[in-house]
Amino acid sequence: MIIKSVQNQIFKEAFNLQDKKFRDNHGLFVVEGKKQIDEIPKDWNIKQIFISEKYQNNVANSKNIIALSERLFNKLATTQSPQGILAVVKKKQYNITEVLRNAGPFVILENIQDPGNLGTIIRSADAFATKAVFVSKGSADTYSDKTVRATMGSIFHLPVIDNINMKDMLSLLKEKKFTIFATSLKGKKYLNDIKIPNKSAFIIGNEANGVTNETGNLADEFIKIYMPGKSESLNAAVAASIIMYEVTRK
Repeated sequence: MIIKSVQNQIFKEAFNLQDKKFRDNHGLFVVEGKKQIDEIPKDWNIKQIFISEKYQNNVANSKNIIALSERLFNKLATTQSPQGILAVVKKKQYNITEVLRNAGPFVILENIQDPGNLGTIIRSADAFATKAVFVSKGSADTYSDKTVRATMGSIFHLPVIDNINMKDMLSLLKEKKFTIFATSLKGKKYLNDIKIPNKSAFIIGNEANGVTNETGNLADEFIKIYMPGKSESLNAAVAASIIMYEVTRK
Protein backbone atom coordinates (compact mmCIF):
# COMPACT_ATOMS: atom_id res chain seq x y z
CA MET A 1 0.00 0.00 0.00
CA ILE A 2 1.26 3.47 -0.91
CA ILE A 3 0.00 6.52 0.97
CA LYS A 4 -1.00 9.22 -1.48
CA SER A 5 -3.19 11.63 0.51
CA VAL A 6 -1.89 14.56 2.57
CA GLN A 7 -4.87 13.93 4.86
CA ASN A 8 -3.49 10.56 5.94
CA GLN A 9 -2.90 10.71 9.70
CA ILE A 10 0.43 8.86 9.60
CA PHE A 11 1.75 11.27 6.99
CA LYS A 12 0.42 14.33 8.84
CA GLU A 13 2.12 13.32 12.10
CA ALA A 14 5.45 12.77 10.33
CA PHE A 15 5.10 16.07 8.42
CA ASN A 16 4.45 17.92 11.70
CA LEU A 17 7.89 16.87 12.91
CA GLN A 18 9.28 19.71 10.80
CA ASP A 19 8.04 21.91 13.66
CA LYS A 20 10.33 22.11 16.72
CA LYS A 21 7.46 22.34 19.20
CA PHE A 22 5.89 19.20 17.78
CA ARG A 23 9.26 17.39 17.92
CA ASP A 24 9.74 18.43 21.54
CA ASN A 25 6.22 17.47 22.59
CA HIS A 26 6.46 14.02 21.04
CA GLY A 27 10.16 13.30 21.65
CA LEU A 28 10.71 12.42 18.00
CA PHE A 29 12.92 13.64 15.16
CA VAL A 30 13.62 12.81 11.53
CA VAL A 31 16.76 11.29 10.03
CA GLU A 32 17.16 11.45 6.25
CA GLY A 33 19.26 9.26 3.98
CA LYS A 34 20.41 5.65 4.06
CA LYS A 35 23.89 6.34 5.42
CA GLN A 36 22.63 8.26 8.43
CA ILE A 37 19.89 5.71 9.11
CA ASP A 38 22.48 2.93 8.99
CA GLU A 39 24.35 4.76 11.78
CA ILE A 40 21.42 4.40 14.20
CA PRO A 41 22.40 1.84 16.87
CA LYS A 42 20.07 -1.00 17.83
CA ASP A 43 19.39 0.49 21.25
CA TRP A 44 17.71 3.53 19.64
CA ASN A 45 14.00 3.31 18.90
CA ILE A 46 13.08 3.78 15.23
CA LYS A 47 9.35 4.41 15.19
CA GLN A 48 8.85 4.41 11.43
CA ILE A 49 10.77 4.33 8.18
CA PHE A 50 9.28 6.15 5.20
CA ILE A 51 10.31 5.34 1.66
CA SER A 52 9.34 6.88 -1.66
CA GLU A 53 7.42 4.91 -4.24
CA LYS A 54 10.56 4.60 -6.39
CA TYR A 55 12.64 3.37 -3.44
CA GLN A 56 10.43 0.34 -2.70
CA ASN A 57 12.65 -2.18 -4.48
CA ASN A 58 15.63 -1.20 -2.29
CA VAL A 59 14.19 -2.41 1.02
CA ALA A 60 12.74 -5.61 2.40
CA ASN A 61 9.15 -5.64 3.59
CA SER A 62 8.74 -4.66 7.23
CA LYS A 63 5.81 -3.61 9.39
CA ASN A 64 7.39 -0.25 10.25
CA ILE A 65 8.26 0.68 6.66
CA ILE A 66 5.68 2.95 5.04
CA ALA A 67 5.67 3.80 1.33
CA LEU A 68 4.66 7.27 0.16
CA SER A 69 3.95 8.66 -3.27
CA GLU A 70 6.81 10.70 -4.70
CA ARG A 71 4.80 13.89 -4.09
CA LEU A 72 4.22 13.13 -0.41
CA PHE A 73 7.75 11.93 0.20
CA ASN A 74 9.15 15.15 -1.27
CA LYS A 75 6.93 17.11 1.10
CA LEU A 76 8.29 15.12 4.04
CA ALA A 77 11.94 15.38 3.03
CA THR A 78 13.88 18.60 3.64
CA THR A 79 16.88 17.94 1.40
CA GLN A 80 16.96 19.32 -2.15
CA SER A 81 17.59 15.89 -3.67
CA PRO A 82 15.96 13.32 -1.36
CA GLN A 83 17.40 9.80 -1.43
CA GLY A 84 13.98 8.24 -0.97
CA ILE A 85 14.30 7.04 2.62
CA LEU A 86 13.94 8.68 6.03
CA ALA A 87 13.27 7.52 9.57
CA VAL A 88 11.26 8.87 12.49
CA VAL A 89 13.39 8.25 15.58
CA LYS A 90 12.66 8.52 19.29
CA LYS A 91 14.95 10.93 21.12
CA LYS A 92 17.21 9.21 23.61
CA GLN A 93 17.06 10.38 27.22
CA TYR A 94 20.33 10.54 29.17
CA ASN A 95 20.84 10.71 32.91
CA ILE A 96 23.27 13.59 33.52
CA THR A 97 24.52 12.09 36.78
CA GLU A 98 25.37 8.86 34.96
CA VAL A 99 27.10 10.76 32.14
CA LEU A 100 29.23 12.71 34.62
CA ARG A 101 30.66 9.49 36.03
CA ASN A 102 32.99 9.72 33.04
CA ALA A 103 36.05 11.84 33.63
CA GLY A 104 35.37 13.77 30.45
CA PRO A 105 36.39 15.75 28.58
CA PHE A 106 33.02 17.37 27.99
CA VAL A 107 32.04 20.19 25.67
CA ILE A 108 29.45 22.72 26.77
CA LEU A 109 27.86 24.91 24.11
CA GLU A 110 26.36 28.25 25.07
CA ASN A 111 23.94 29.95 22.68
CA ILE A 112 25.33 28.37 19.50
CA GLN A 113 22.98 29.72 16.85
CA ASP A 114 23.93 28.03 13.61
CA PRO A 115 22.65 24.44 13.22
CA GLY A 116 25.55 23.65 10.90
CA ASN A 117 28.02 24.69 13.60
CA LEU A 118 26.15 22.69 16.23
CA GLY A 119 26.09 19.56 14.09
CA THR A 120 29.76 19.92 13.14
CA ILE A 121 30.77 20.27 16.80
CA ILE A 122 28.88 17.08 17.66
CA ARG A 123 30.62 15.33 14.77
CA SER A 124 34.04 16.52 15.96
CA ALA A 125 33.22 15.52 19.53
CA ASP A 126 32.56 12.01 18.26
CA ALA A 127 35.78 11.99 16.22
CA PHE A 128 37.95 13.09 19.15
CA ALA A 129 36.29 10.85 21.75
CA THR A 130 34.71 13.63 23.78
CA LYS A 131 32.47 11.95 26.34
CA ALA A 132 29.39 14.17 25.94
CA VAL A 133 28.14 17.43 24.49
CA PHE A 134 25.87 19.69 26.55
CA VAL A 135 23.81 22.24 24.64
CA SER A 136 22.36 25.28 26.42
CA LYS A 137 18.88 26.71 26.24
CA GLY A 138 18.88 29.37 23.54
CA SER A 139 21.07 27.34 21.19
CA ALA A 140 20.01 26.00 17.80
CA ASP A 141 17.75 22.97 17.91
CA THR A 142 19.81 19.81 18.31
CA TYR A 143 17.18 17.77 16.45
CA SER A 144 16.45 20.03 13.49
CA ASP A 145 17.04 18.51 10.08
CA LYS A 146 20.05 20.77 9.45
CA THR A 147 21.74 19.92 12.75
CA VAL A 148 21.13 16.18 12.47
CA ARG A 149 22.40 16.17 8.89
CA ALA A 150 25.57 18.07 9.89
CA THR A 151 26.38 15.48 12.58
CA MET A 152 26.72 12.81 9.86
CA GLY A 153 25.39 10.18 12.25
CA SER A 154 27.56 11.21 15.20
CA ILE A 155 24.51 12.26 17.20
CA PHE A 156 23.98 8.54 17.78
CA HIS A 157 27.51 7.85 19.01
CA LEU A 158 27.77 9.92 22.19
CA PRO A 159 25.44 11.60 24.68
CA VAL A 160 24.13 14.94 23.44
CA ILE A 161 22.08 16.63 26.13
CA ASP A 162 20.22 19.76 25.13
CA ASN A 163 18.17 22.51 26.75
CA ILE A 164 20.49 22.72 29.75
CA ASN A 165 20.60 25.59 32.22
CA MET A 166 24.20 26.86 32.14
CA LYS A 167 24.35 27.92 35.79
CA ASP A 168 22.95 24.62 37.05
CA MET A 169 25.20 22.61 34.72
CA LEU A 170 28.39 24.40 35.74
CA SER A 171 27.48 24.17 39.43
CA LEU A 172 27.01 20.42 39.05
CA LEU A 173 30.38 20.09 37.30
CA LYS A 174 32.08 22.01 40.11
CA GLU A 175 30.38 19.79 42.65
CA LYS A 176 31.82 16.79 40.78
CA LYS A 177 35.30 18.40 40.89
CA PHE A 178 35.64 19.15 37.18
CA THR A 179 37.90 21.96 35.99
CA ILE A 180 35.94 24.26 33.70
CA PHE A 181 37.68 26.15 30.89
CA ALA A 182 35.96 28.92 28.94
CA THR A 183 37.25 29.88 25.52
CA SER A 184 37.76 33.63 25.16
CA LEU A 185 40.03 36.10 23.44
CA LYS A 186 40.42 37.56 26.94
CA GLY A 187 42.22 34.41 28.02
CA LYS A 188 45.78 34.89 29.22
CA LYS A 189 46.82 31.30 28.56
CA TYR A 190 46.98 29.45 25.27
CA LEU A 191 45.34 26.05 24.95
CA ASN A 192 48.62 24.35 24.06
CA ASP A 193 50.30 25.75 27.20
CA ILE A 194 47.87 24.50 29.83
CA LYS A 195 47.90 21.23 31.67
CA ILE A 196 44.58 19.52 31.14
CA PRO A 197 43.24 17.75 34.25
CA ASN A 198 41.66 14.31 34.04
CA LYS A 199 38.25 15.81 34.81
CA SER A 200 37.70 18.73 32.45
CA ALA A 201 34.99 20.59 30.56
CA PHE A 202 35.31 23.25 27.86
CA ILE A 203 32.75 25.98 27.16
CA ILE A 204 32.29 27.23 23.60
CA GLY A 205 30.32 30.47 23.37
CA ASN A 206 28.04 32.16 20.89
CA GLU A 207 29.42 32.75 17.39
CA ALA A 208 29.20 36.55 17.62
CA ASN A 209 29.42 37.29 21.33
CA GLY A 210 31.37 34.42 22.84
CA VAL A 211 30.79 33.21 26.38
CA THR A 212 28.44 35.37 28.47
CA ASN A 213 29.84 37.23 31.47
CA GLU A 214 27.66 35.21 33.82
CA THR A 215 29.00 31.94 32.46
CA GLY A 216 32.58 33.23 32.31
CA ASN A 217 32.41 34.09 36.00
CA LEU A 218 31.66 30.46 36.78
CA ALA A 219 34.59 29.10 34.77
CA ASP A 220 37.89 28.24 36.45
CA GLU A 221 40.03 29.66 33.67
CA PHE A 222 39.84 31.47 30.33
CA ILE A 223 41.88 29.99 27.50
CA LYS A 224 42.47 30.90 23.87
CA ILE A 225 43.87 29.28 20.75
CA TYR A 226 47.23 30.45 19.47
CA MET A 227 46.67 32.24 16.16
CA PRO A 228 49.79 33.82 14.64
CA GLY A 229 47.92 34.98 11.53
CA LYS A 230 45.86 38.11 10.98
CA SER A 231 42.38 36.71 11.63
CA GLU A 232 40.93 37.92 14.91
CA SER A 233 38.75 34.88 15.57
CA LEU A 234 37.69 31.43 14.41
CA ASN A 235 34.37 29.91 13.48
CA ALA A 236 32.83 28.31 16.60
CA ALA A 237 32.88 24.81 15.12
CA VAL A 238 36.50 25.18 14.00
CA ALA A 239 37.56 26.46 17.42
CA ALA A 240 35.73 23.63 19.19
CA SER A 241 37.33 21.06 16.89
CA ILE A 242 40.84 22.40 17.54
CA ILE A 243 40.25 22.32 21.28
CA MET A 244 38.96 18.74 21.20
CA TYR A 245 41.88 17.64 19.05
CA GLU A 246 44.39 19.24 21.40
CA VAL A 247 42.75 17.71 24.46
CA THR A 248 42.81 14.28 22.83
CA ARG A 249 46.41 14.73 21.76
CA LYS A 250 47.49 15.58 25.30
